Amino acid sequence: MMNKATAIACATALMLAGCGGGGASSSAALLTPTSIGGTAAKGIIKQAKVLACRIVNGAPEPDASCASGTTGADGSYSVSFSDGYTGPAMVKVLAAAASTMMDETTGSDIPYIMTMRAVVPAVSGTTTVYVTPFSEMAASAVSMTTIDATKINQAIAAVQSVMASLGIDLSVMPVIDLKNNGANSPVLTLQSNMVKQLGRVALAAKNSSLLTDANGVPCNTAGTTASQQMACAVAAMSRVMTSYLAADPTKSAAMMTALSGQNVTNITMPVMNANGTIAMQIADMTSAASMQTALQNAGMSVNNAASAVNVMMGGMH
Repeated sequence: MMNKATAIACATALMLAGCGGGGASSSAALLTPTSIGGTAAKGIIKQAKVLACRIVNGAPEPDASCASGTTGADGSYSVSFSDGYTGPAMVKVLAAAASTMMDETTGSDIPYIMTMRAVVPAVSGTTTVYVTPFSEMAASAVSMTTIDATKINQAIAAVQSVMASLGIDLSVMPVIDLKNNGANSPVLTLQSNMVKQLGRVALAAKNSSLLTDANGVPCNTAGTTASQQMACAVAAMSRVMTSYLAADPTKSAAMMTALSGQNVTNITMPVMNANGTIAMQIADMTSAASMQTALQNAGMSVNNAASAVNVMMGGMH
C-alpha cells in the first residue's frame, strides 16, 4: 500500500509515468519528438553526414550520441530528437564517402572534404538551421567558451556584425526558393544575397591570397584542388572570430577585402523551382537582365521575374 507522500508524488507525475504498478514507465510514449532541418551549402552539399548534437554541460555531446541524418541532392536535411530535446544544439555536416558540394564558379560537383557547423540556441518542434561558411564562423566563435543559449545568440550576432557590409543573415536560406517565396520579393532578395555571398567565398578561395591556412599559406597555392581551396577558405573565415563576442580586426579586414573584391558575374545559382526541384542557373548576379533571365529559366513568368528582380537588385550587397 502507498503511503501519503508516495500517493502525492504519483498524482503529480501521473501524466508522465506509471506509478506503483511495476513494469516499464509510460513516459517515453508521451514524448513528442523535436527536429532540426534546413539546407547545407557551400554551394549545395550532397550526401554528407549530418549530426545534431545536444549541448551538454556547455559542450556538444559525443558524436556517437548525436541524432544523425544525410543531406539530400538539394542540400536539405532533417534530423529528429526522439527524446523531445529542446535545449541548445550544434549541427555538424561532415564529409562522407560520396559527399560532394557544388563549385559555384564552374557549376560542377567536387568532393566535400571538410566539416561545417551551425549552432542553435533552442530546439523547438521543428527548428530550421542553415549550415554555411558563415554559420561555421558562429560555431567556431561559441566553441571557444562554455556554450549556452545566450552565448550562441551573441556569437551569431557577432558574426552578422562582422559580415554586415555583405548583408549576411544566418537565418536566410542559401537557395533562391521560388516554390515557397516566388511572390515574396523581399525574401527572394535575402536568399539571392546569401547565394551571391557564397559565390564570393568560392571565388575568393580560388582567386585571393588573403585567405590563408593556419600557417599563413594562401588557400589558392598552386597545386591545391578546388576542394582543398574551399575547405581552407572556410577554415580561414572561422579563424577570424577570436571569441563568441569579437573578431580579430586584421583577419576580419583581410577576409572582407578578399570577399568583397570578387566580381560575381558568372555564378551557378541554386534555384528551387515551383515543383520543389533544384535547378542550377548561371547568372551575372550584378546584372538585372541576367538575373531576370535566370528566374524565367527557373519557371517565373516574364512579368513576375521583372518585378522580383527590380526589388532584388536593390537589396543585394
